[in-house]
Amino acid sequence: TKLILLDSLLQEMCGIFLCVCPGHVATPFPTCALDTCQDLLARRGPDNLAITNRNTSTGHMVTACSSVLWLQGDSMTSQPLVDTMGNMLMWNGDIFRMSGVEKDTMESDTTLLSRHLSTCQTPTQVLECMASITGPWAMVYLQETTNTLWFGRDFFGRQSLLISSAPDSLSLSSCVTSDIDTFTELPASGLFSCSLSPGGQLGQVRLYPWDCMVDQVDSDKNTSLQYTISSQTIRCPVRLDQFNPSTVPASPLPHSDSDNSLFQQLLSQPDIDTMVDQFTDLLRAAVRTRITNQPGLCKDCVTTKLSSPCPHSSVAVLFSGGLDSCVLAHLAAEQLPPGQPLHLLNVAFQQGGGGFDVPDRLTGIQAFKELVPLHTERLLSLVLVNVALPELQTNRSSHIKHLLHPLYTVLDDSIGCAIWFAARGKGVDFVTGEEVDTPARVLLLGMGIDEQLGGYSRHRTRFNREGHEGLAEELRMELLRISERNLGRDNRIVRLSVGRRLVPGGDCDDAGQ
Repeated sequence: TKLILLDSLLQEMCGIFLCVCPGHVATPFPTCALDTCQDLLARRGPDNLAITNRNTSTGHMVTACSSVLWLQGDSMTSQPLVDTMGNMLMWNGDIFRMSGVEKDTMESDTTLLSRHLSTCQTPTQVLECMASITGPWAMVYLQETTNTLWFGRDFFGRQSLLISSAPDSLSLSSCVTSDIDTFTELPASGLFSCSLSPGGQLGQVRLYPWDCMVDQVDSDKNTSLQYTISSQTIRCPVRLDQFNPSTVPASPLPHSDSDNSLFQQLLSQPDIDTMVDQFTDLLRAAVRTRITNQPGLCKDCVTTKLSSPCPHSSVAVLFSGGLDSCVLAHLAAEQLPPGQPLHLLNVAFQQGGGGFDVPDRLTGIQAFKELVPLHTERLLSLVLVNVALPELQTNRSSHIKHLLHPLYTVLDDSIGCAIWFAARGKGVDFVTGEEVDTPARVLLLGMGIDEQLGGYSRHRTRFNREGHEGLAEELRMELLRISERNLGRDNRIVRLSVGRRLVPGGDCDDAGQ
């Protein structure tokens, strides 16, 4: 069986906007939509913003806008990227590996992907190219040679991409303001395509579903986006095999009133001890990959092009003091370059009595005190991000609601606010009491861990009722649904006006036997 590993992902934070409509439209939709969204897009990619318009041979007008946060390659690659044949790529992601390709660390992911897509002449070749990528992504690719628009998100939906479709137009954007109510999240169900037909007409949107979830795809489930489902599939990076009895511990799980005693008894079983070691090795390697696949520069030093790594904090962790954030902080402290500080951002909202002693603040302080002795060679700083009620109300209405859109539930608002203030990184040092405005450009989050590692009460209920086989099926269903949960939302929330990148945690790419 595959061990599906969840960890932090260093995602390329760029902004994408594209609209295709008939060239004869007097007042094209993209004019007002792009004007409204341009500020949000620019904040996602502060290093470059470019807008391009083109009239196609099929009678369409294409308006495209891309913003770039440079984090990979020897130099920044401007987007939209147009190759010599007129194919246009907008890319928001990271290519950590590409099957059959020796990746040059000096080349940007955008130029690498554009180069390989330019050789594709059939849908099968495009699908194989995108399936070969290890890493999180959202992409829009206008294939001029076949008059086809390709677009999609990775299996976990780790990058945001919204869609608005009408009979004669189609628009895609990383984010939109809340007053534009025609956009919905693009399902991360596979790779989509749409033909540009003569006379400015658009063909039917077609989905090439992930091969692991063909039976789960339903075009009627999302009524705002109508599409046909192709019989041709794209290879899923996650192998959701059925339950394998060999993964069940050889001995029955012990009963104990003490958590410490229970863990000691579990680790005394050789098969469980081996699984724990394998998981730890995979997680450590994944964190190392994510930390090394970025320049190692803070937001100040990247503007002066200082040699990497810089002596400031380039990485921060959203730190609640829970198990997931503690593990990420510990592994990040192991993997960062010597001498580079690590900021642990702990968010607390003001309570009725005026204080900030919420549960996450108390566990965060306790966990910080336990982590510091483990990393005496590195400066760990616990940054207390205290959010007063007036500040929360102001930023929720002026910024956060637009980034949450089109989601709007109380849970979305609660989590979104916490992530936004953490990403802003303004607080007080727990030890010195000094004000801190963290210069980190990379934010590590442990989002999605509960879904993958059985952290909810429903997982315990299923296990008690049906044992390991029932639990395995429950976790399989969690993975199939995880793209509908929170990762696209979290990707929108972290805005690059505060000099960070979002690092949601749903990694299907580091898998071992």
